Order: sequence, then C-alpha cells, then structure tokens
Amino acid sequence: MIKFFRKIRYGLMEENKTGKYLKYAIGEIVLVIVGIIIALQINNWNQDRLTQNRIESRLVNLISDVENEVEEMDDVKESAKLRVIIIHGILKKNGKLKSIGWPDSISGQVAIDTIRNPNSRLSRLKTFDGNRPTYNELINSGEFYTIRNETLKRKIQNYYGSIDELRDAERWNNQETSLKIRSSKERLGIGTFSKVTLDELAEIAKNDKQFGAELETEINLDWTQARNLKALKQEALSLIEAIKSEIK
Repeated sequence: MIKFFRKIRYGLMEENKTGKYLKYAIGEIVLVIVGIIIALQINNWNQDRLTQNRIESRLVNLISDVENEVEEMDDVKESAKLRVIIIHGILKKNGKLKSIGWPDSISGQVAIDTIRNPNSRLSRLKTFDGNRPTYNELINSGEFYTIRNETLKRKIQNYYGSIDELRDAERWNNQETSLKIRSSKERLGIGTFSKVTLDELAEIAKNDKQFGAELETEINLDWTQARNLKALKQEALSLIEAIKSEIK
C-alpha cells in the first residue's frame, strides 16, 4: 500500500504537476492523521475493555469478601446476644432490670440454664474485624474510580464507611467497658475461666456497685452492637445484589 502511494507521488513529481502533487500530499497527510486517530481510538477501546474486565473480576472477588464478612457479622452478633442474655439474667436476679429500663424477658433468647460457665462467656468479647482486600486493591490501583455506575460506587463506599463506624463504636464502647469488667472481676478474685454460677455473679454485682454498674452499661452496649450488626448485614446483602446486577 505504501509503495502504491509512493509510485503515485513520484509520477506526479516527474510530470511536474505541482498543484495536483500538493493536493495529493495534503490528502496523504490527512489519511495518516486519520489512521493515527483510528489507531489511538482502537487502543483506548482495548485499554478500556481490559480495565472493565479487571473491574468485573474485582467485583466478583468483592462479593466473596462481603459474603465472608456476613458470616463474621453473624458470629459476632450471636456472641453479643449471648452476653446480653447472661447480663440480663444477672441483673434480673439482683433486681436491677427496672432501674435501667429493661423488660423481665427477652424474646427469642436461649435458655439461661443451658449456658456453661456464664462467667467465662461474660469475658468473651468478639468484635467485627472486616475483610477488605479487594476494596483496598480497587482504591490503591485507582480502578475504583473507573467504575461507571455511580450508584454502585456510593453503595460500596457507604458500606465500608459503616464498617469503620461499627469498629470505632466497638473499640471505644464495647472493648473499653469489657476491659473494665474484666478488671473488676480480677479485683474481686474472679478469673476469666473461674467457675462462677449466675446466682453468684448476681450476688457479687449486687454487693459491688462498680461491677454492677459496669454490667448495666455493658448490656446496653452489647445490645447496640447486635443491632448495628443486624443493620450492617442488611446493607451487605443489598450491596451483594447490586454488584451481581452490575455484573449481569
């Protein structure tokens, strides 16, 4: 093709047809420019396609991350609910429920007498860690900002923002109070795994005002933690469906 155009150009030069040669030369330049533009467009299209393929792959991985997080949410939520049941039982036995506005029973609770060593369970605080390798990869690579669905981007950002808020609340509320309870138990000569019945814990909380007050605070914090995890799970499930819809 190049030889063909070159032959035409030489022919015009030999015939001294300067006007036609200039027109031909300009046309050839235009063709070269158009060719370059088309090549750039094709290259950009290919790059965009590869980027979108990578994003789709990362979104598939993100679904897996969120599903794992949902499992962790359920585990932490059940742990928080169990602590609520134990503290509820303690406060019910020493007559402190009404003073903090709690009812005498909790719907859907497990039987309190089936819990082995409530003292040990009381010291077992679980918090939500979260797992965000895919989200971090999207942010660090800059690919997150190439996701075209703005609604999905906001949904992802809001979800991980909610995780950060939950973790902050757990750190400043649940963990702080749990450490105080553990410290009070050690002060009272109760180890983490000491065999202490619910009745004994109730009597200790009744006689030791600090320990009792800490339990009254903790039951509300654990309840809030379980409620927040329930809301976060709904947000996670909604995000999974949004990602699946985007991939389709």
